[in-house]
Amino acid sequence: MKIGFKSVRQIISYLWMMVANLPMSGTFRWRFIKLAGVKFSTLATSEKRFVFIGKDVVFDTARPWLIEIGNNVHITTGSLLLTHYMEIDSNGWIEWHSGSIKIEDNVFIGAKTIITKPVTIGQGAVIGAGSVVTKDIPPYEIWAGVPARFIKKINIQEA
Repeated sequence: MKIGFKSVRQIISYLWMMVANLPMSGTFRWRFIKLAGVKFSTLATSEKRFVFIGKDVVFDTARPWLIEIGNNVHITTGSLLLTHYMEIDSNGWIEWHSGSIKIEDNVFIGAKTIITKPVTIGQGAVIGAGSVVTKDIPPYEIWAGVPARFIKKINIQEA
């Protein structure tokens, strides 16, 4: 059996993800997830990073480098982020695909949410608990359900 760089990288990613699920502060957990390969936005010098990742949040260990998370993001307990998904073609054959997940700044993702397929979740969006996200979510909107559907716009007023 031959083990290549890709296999070793996946094993190391998996181990860092297991460490990230040990009991610890959700604001500290992102550091271990970053070591597993998930990308976090770079900070401007005047901005403070705040990313909360709840307990039992699962990131795809097959391709964690396809996940990008912005600042001030809350991903709550039990959520699942998958960069790969399956489709059945017209002949009945299963085809596996992969794509990136981008979560922009100031996003809240409710408990037990599943994000699959290549999607972008816009800035300031809110996703309700237990939702299944399979398509892009525009900025400042609330989405919920299985599959996730538009609920309403969020009104942002300048202070």
